Amino acid sequence: MTDATVLIPTFRHAALLGCSIESALDQEGASIELFVVGDGVEDRTREVLARYEGDARVRFFDLPKGPRLGEAHRHGILPQASGRIVTYLSDDDLFLRDHVATMLELLEDADFAHPPSARFATDGTLLFFPWDYSRPEFRELARGRRGSIGLTGVGHTMDAYRRLPHGWRTTPEGMPTDHWMWLQFMELPGIRCARGERLTYLTFPDPVWGKLPEADRAAQLAQWLRRTREPGFDLELDAMLRDAVRRAAEDYHLWARSEQLTVEAMEASRVWRARERLVTAAPLRRLLARSSSDA
Repeated sequence: MTDATVLIPTFRHAALLGCSIESALDQEGASIELFVVGDGVEDRTREVLARYEGDARVRFFDLPKGPRLGEAHRHGILPQASGRIVTYLSDDDLFLRDHVATMLELLEDADFAHPPSARFATDGTLLFFPWDYSRPEFRELARGRRGSIGLTGVGHTMDAYRRLPHGWRTTPEGMPTDHWMWLQFMELPGIRCARGERLTYLTFPDPVWGKLPEADRAAQLAQWLRRTREPGFDLELDAMLRDAVRRAAEDYHLWARSEQLTVEAMEASRVWRARERLVTAAPLRRLLARSSSDA
């Protein structure tokens, strides 16, 4: 059995897809197969995949455009996976070389796992978003949220996937696709979740990075791919994550303090209005009392 199946869904990112594929194939300490799931792709994407026709690890599923993000396509091909685990990679993101090995370790005693949640801004700043599905509090919070963590980096065992009531399916409008899928795992009886301590992927969210010209975006992704292969990059990324966590904690403190001041101001305003009403009402009560006695 293969250690892991890496699944890359793709639609219109031909200029970026090659870097994502290279990062997925460049794993150390684990055997993989790569499923690239095309959801109504263009010829440019087919040209990218043609470079890997001689690589037995790569399978390209060239499927017609499905509803929304073609989620049902993923469910249709996963029964063909030979990996003990599945881990996901967006077609505009990157894996570090130890991602699959790390996920295998996390999923030894878990059904669902993910690294820390962080993403890059276009200026190279790493932004940390606290989320931890290994904690029941976050699993409960997810039921009332419109989003939690994205696709890239998440992994699960195939055994757990087979226990899901639906698996990947078309997501209702207005609901993030990934969150809709993760909710199924969170509702499995006895689900065991794990969160890693290190970033083993790099994500460049399309709503932000998609504003760049395609050529610039592709050049930057290629540069990041080269950096991931440089000695010491893992230590550099660890330092960036620590700094991002610190900044997130500071930002949360500032936000909480601002909320506290707002509540205090509202409370003071409420008390002041109540006093005004009392001051205004007192003469009115005396006047009414005199009118009643005169009558």
